[in-house]
Amino acid sequence: MRINSVSQNDAISKYINNVNSKPVKSPLKAEISDSVELSAGAQKFAAFLKSAKDSIDKSSTAEDARAADIMEKLDSNTYEVPTDDIVGGILSGIPTHI
Repeated sequence: MRINSVSQNDAISKYINNVNSKPVKSPLKAEISDSVELSAGAQKFAAFLKSAKDSIDKSSTAEDARAADIMEKLDSNTYEVPTDDIVGGILSGIPTHI
């Protein structure tokens, strides 16, 4: 016994008609605005952080230039370590309580 039988073609055509008849929804646009206010302490911290980053950037540029200069001298066999640095390194390894 069949009650309200639906053929395959009817089911497919109803589905296709249903899919095609749905209106395309445009994305909702919200008109919201936010704002943030930093406390005086947070503003000081941000300023200190910015100056620290700037200082690191400047020092890394100077260090890169110095490293490039040393590498150039090493490649040309003209690099010399100061005698005081060598002696200081050797003496720093000797215990002073002997």
